[in-house]
Amino acid sequence: MRRSHIVSLFMVLLIVGASLAGVLSAGWTPVLGVQLQGGVEVVLRPADEVSDEQFERAIEIIRNRIDAIGVAEPDITRQGDQVVIQLPGVKDKQRAVDLIGKTAELTFRPVITFFDPFDPNQRAAAKQVVEGSAVAEDENVDGDTEPTVSLSDLLTPPDQDDAAATVAVLGSTGQTGFVLAPAQLTGEVIEEAVATFQGQWIVNLSFNEEGALLFDQMAVANYERQVAIVLDGVVESAPTINATEFKGQAVISGSFDEAEAKNLALVLRFGALPVEFERDDVRTVSATLGEGTLRAGVIAGLVGLALVGLYMLLYYRLLGFVAICSLAVSGATLWSIIAWLGESKGLALTLAGATGIIVSIGVQVDSNIVYYERIKEEVRRGRAVRSAADGSFRAAFSTIIWADLASLIGAGVLYQLTSGTVRGFALYLGITTLIDLAVSFFFMRPLVVFVARRLVNERPKRLGLTTITEEASV
Repeated sequence: MRRSHIVSLFMVLLIVGASLAGVLSAGWTPVLGVQLQGGVEVVLRPADEVSDEQFERAIEIIRNRIDAIGVAEPDITRQGDQVVIQLPGVKDKQRAVDLIGKTAELTFRPVITFFDPFDPNQRAAAKQVVEGSAVAEDENVDGDTEPTVSLSDLLTPPDQDDAAATVAVLGSTGQTGFVLAPAQLTGEVIEEAVATFQGQWIVNLSFNEEGALLFDQMAVANYERQVAIVLDGVVESAPTINATEFKGQAVISGSFDEAEAKNLALVLRFGALPVEFERDDVRTVSATLGEGTLRAGVIAGLVGLALVGLYMLLYYRLLGFVAICSLAVSGATLWSIIAWLGESKGLALTLAGATGIIVSIGVQVDSNIVYYERIKEEVRRGRAVRSAADGSFRAAFSTIIWADLASLIGAGVLYQLTSGTVRGFALYLGITTLIDLAVSFFFMRPLVVFVARRLVNERPKRLGLTTITEEASV
């Protein structure tokens, strides 16, 4: 057995073992979708006809709202003229349902002060301003204890944003906090907002007749002060008013890149023209039903694995053992990747994704079979087992690549052209197919060579061969 094969086996086992151990020690587990852990599914339809641009912006607003109430990995997709929203594991289901269909509200609020949301002293001072206290009262005069105002205690929730109240909110990046005065304008006064490039990216605003008058009044009252543009409790921009008369036209400038300028224009334009939704359907998936679905999926997967393993052992004998080891390595790798994606990216494992993983078992076993059948064919032609194991892989791996490429193309097309749970199926099928390519080259091949040289010992029956057409030679 070549030294490179031993090194390959050792490195694969080391990397996979370390990854799995790291994930388990960190306590990471896959994030489950709504079908597997329970939750809420809401189907919305626009009350009136809207453009595609308005529809997509409305979906983005809904996604921002759901993120704000702390739902992990929501699935929000457009299906024709409907929006299908799946919220796994939500704690306050009624609040989530009420919030996602509410009409968007855009307001203009003068900035009172800024604060660092990560500084407890600044949070405490900001809370005093919001509550209307003229003098900050420090509970510990000696300064031995830091104020205990948490960020959640300070910030105004989007669904409790009162236009007539002083509020504390974050900027769109989450790095800067704002204490804002009561709203002086709403998005209804905006007629148009367009991002343009004039030496730098800017946003041109046009107001309706009433809005032009009201905006000038606000400009006079807040000359050379910053006024925040707030959408759903988030400050999208806070430009400085540098004139007292705008005659229905205004320009927002700053260090915008193209994407930021266009996004701000969308916020301004569609805050003024929100999409009103009607609920077509609201369905609650209980945690018990989710657990039952998960249990059924796990049982189906284990039964399938057991049957595949038994078949491979009966037909391929020692090579069947290699196939089981390959599946074990692939499974450990996949678990580590899913747990990491769930923890770092919030990616959920849906029922469709689990189906894609189960289907991929066949893809991975096919790779083993292609190699094994090539070996058996060479042995029947009179080639020694150890020589056949070494020499057959190149042609077999070429076939494996083309077969897996077909699966990857199918998964890629499904992922790009579909939405919702079908994309989950495609994503996990694609991930497992890539794992199969790596495991086939770096693990299956050297292990087969080891088995052929050390365990078969030119006894083809140990590969499931009962007859040989020609005498094998070393």
